[in-house]
Amino acid sequence: MSAADLHVPVSMEPVAEAAAVQVTRRDARPRRAARTGVSGVLSVPVPSTPAASTPASSTSAPGPIARFLGGLFPCDPRGRLITIYKGTHFAIPNSFGFFIQQVTGTGTFTANTVYDLKDEDQFDWNKFTGIAFTPLEPDRDSAMVGWRYNLVSREFEIAPFYNVDKVRILPKNPAEVISVPADETFEFLVDYTGVTLTYGDKTIFKPYPEGLVPNVWTAARVSGWFGGNEVAPRTVSYYLKLT
Repeated sequence: MSAADLHVPVSMEPVAEAAAVQVTRRDARPRRAARTGVSGVLSVPVPSTPAASTPASSTSAPGPIARFLGGLFPCDPRGRLITIYKGTHFAIPNSFGFFIQQVTGTGTFTANTVYDLKDEDQFDWNKFTGIAFTPLEPDRDSAMVGWRYNLVSREFEIAPFYNVDKVRILPKNPAEVISVPADETFEFLVDYTGVTLTYGDKTIFKPYPEGLVPNVWTAARVSGWFGGNEVAPRTVSYYLKLT
């Protein structure tokens, strides 16, 4: 340690004689402080220990391998991770099934489900799940859960969605739509009477429209689908749990 490292604060109180101070040097001998009218006190700075840095939390979306494995082997209590990759319509993995009489379960959207199409197609309804009675053409005769992201409220919206001979039966008023925040879980039931959706203390039920006739022999479970007119502008994912 050099002399430059020593900080010597000065007290102006008079003393008869300063106490002896020993400074260890390679060739130094103990010396007495000189007689003076002020006292000298050596202050040796103590190096401080730097605080450990806390790693920043990551908010990035799961990678493609994690999404793939999460879909095949669900271990999350929210269910299976469903992914729609950028530039596509279809969901992976699919939820297809035959002779379906009802589809019931829960769904959870997250920050990774948010999207912005930057045009009027933002109001189009995506397909979450449901029952199609023309499995080779799910958009011909089907009863489904529709969903979309509202850029104004920054919440997701769910609603009953029907197709009758290729004609879309969309929600007619706000009473048929439920807003769901990210990371919140909603319940759904699609059977041969209609579509029931529940979140919190709100439940809506919409019966089958005229012309849609259930047929168990052709009934198939509908997998997720993005759109609408446009493909996914980014890779989006959500959780689906069938019960």
